[in-house]
Amino acid sequence: MKNITHSLIHRGIARVLPGVPASMPAGADRVQAPSPVLVSGQPATPVVLASPHSGRFYPEAFVQESRQQLAILRSGEDSYVEELAADAHKLGPMLVHATFPRVFCDVNRAAWDLDPRMFNTPVPAFVRATHRGLSGLGSVPRVVADNRQIYRTRMPFMDAALRIRDYWMPYHAALAQALQQTHTQHGPCLLLDLHSMPDALDAGNPDFVLGDAHGASCSNALVQVAEQVLKSLGFSTSRNTPYAGGYITQHYGRPREGLHALQIEMRRSLYMNEATREKHGGFSTLKQAIVQMTERLIATLRTSDAS
Repeated sequence: MKNITHSLIHRGIARVLPGVPASMPAGADRVQAPSPVLVSGQPATPVVLASPHSGRFYPEAFVQESRQQLAILRSGEDSYVEELAADAHKLGPMLVHATFPRVFCDVNRAAWDLDPRMFNTPVPAFVRATHRGLSGLGSVPRVVADNRQIYRTRMPFMDAALRIRDYWMPYHAALAQALQQTHTQHGPCLLLDLHSMPDALDAGNPDFVLGDAHGASCSNALVQVAEQVLKSLGFSTSRNTPYAGGYITQHYGRPREGLHALQIEMRRSLYMNEATREKHGGFSTLKQAIVQMTERLIATLRTSDAS
């Protein structure tokens, strides 16, 4: 899983950055920077928990180069999701957590899904922008929050390539390894890709959106278990509307091979004040709901055929 994907990424990196050392030179804004990805636990259960968008380390140089205030840059952040998953992690699943924010590098997009218009240097032929990338929401986003431009000027393509190498690649290498270890040890396994979302009034404002790429990334039996647990706890759910799952769900979900991936979107107002990003009393309730959902999914994978 990991070797094929990342050998292709490495080839692209090598074309853009020949002879460049494996990491960026240390700068003032990186002195206190955490590791790009944190992995906790061992593959003790057939479930892996992941939080790709809750990173809160914003490099100072990036903030200074932005047109937007930090509060705007944080608008797409899945604040505290790794903390919401902490008690479920204690049940035994591995936890993979990005420490950098999605506005800086979005690992839920394909590596080279980039808008060529954001660069002031030539763009290599291997860059393949999807409609999301062309709208400014690629692996290195051009816009944030209501289509607001992030950067004051266009950037060199090498800046984006360095982010892919130093942030995107480590995250996916860690996630792929966690899933491979879990699959090897347990057979059928499930990635719970955890996210948060603003109120989605057009979709009926569900508490949870379960994204299985319209049935392509996860068995219906597992999705039904997640739905049943959440509904029994009084939460409303939606499947694939308005979020069917991004690159991670689509890339890692291979039900026929016993590799399932389910994107879980949780309504932010359930656990925090979106304006101040302060947790409120619903935080512990939501945390416990994730525990109960994860516990049931682990039991289902251990005792039945998830296919």
